[in-house]
Amino acid sequence: MESDAPLSRNQSDPSSFGNYSEEPLHGEIIEPAHGTSSESESSSKSFLIKYPRSRPVVTWVLLGLSILIYIVQIGTEHFLGVDLPLAFGAKFGPLIAAGQVWRLLTPILLHGSLVHLLFNMYALYILGKDIEPTYGHLDFLLLYLISGFGGNVFSYVFAPESISVGASSSLFGLIAAQGMLLYKNKKFIRNYPKAIQNVIMVVAINLFIGMNARIDNWGHLGGLAAGGLVAFFAGPVWDLRLHPEAGYAELFDKTSAARRRIVFLLVFLLLAIFALFSKGL
Repeated sequence: MESDAPLSRNQSDPSSFGNYSEEPLHGEIIEPAHGTSSESESSSKSFLIKYPRSRPVVTWVLLGLSILIYIVQIGTEHFLGVDLPLAFGAKFGPLIAAGQVWRLLTPILLHGSLVHLLFNMYALYILGKDIEPTYGHLDFLLLYLISGFGGNVFSYVFAPESISVGASSSLFGLIAAQGMLLYKNKKFIRNYPKAIQNVIMVVAINLFIGMNARIDNWGHLGGLAAGGLVAFFAGPVWDLRLHPEAGYAELFDKTSAARRRIVFLLVFLLLAIFALFSKGL
């Protein structure tokens, strides 16, 4: 798709969005903490660790919605001669400053080419299937939206004249959340040093690729910052809950839903205030 202004795509190399995460210790055998009586049955009993998993429903919905919107983009361009979703939804600073504030969020559902779409949807699938079960469906959706919003705010403030679309601002937020998840729960992660090194390499490689003039690296940095803030202050922190009678231990998240929602709100307000005072929205 062509436009009069150069299109800056929030696009990253799909190969570097590989499945770098390490599974938690699902299926491992543990011994209960020492300190109970040596004659106690529970002190000599091992437990199988269970890691609750759920279907990444929101991930699939976001995939389907992004693909559907791209079909609409192609259809309107073919039949009307203009890509209507891009025309009304792409990030473009002057129009945002004029009051079209929805452009700080809608770009995460738009893409500039089929290759752009496929790259980002592959990355969303790889990241979403691991992160959504740990955050829960609603919080994963909020994390995705807040990260995308943060990326577009950074792009609006630091590169206002660029026209940019793409989901990778949200994807960078997911990468930050994945890295923080590994860091906060390293005692439960197999081969933690390798896992966290992989996350750092993914970020570094994609930011380096983002130095290309047609890629909006400010969007990447903003998504990384927004997702990192949420994950730092309210990311999942695991602990073990023993079920002696059933012979297993379960990983559960100690971070309350209320705390996470408050952090979502505060990060959103921080980004909105940043956009407001930086550009006088």
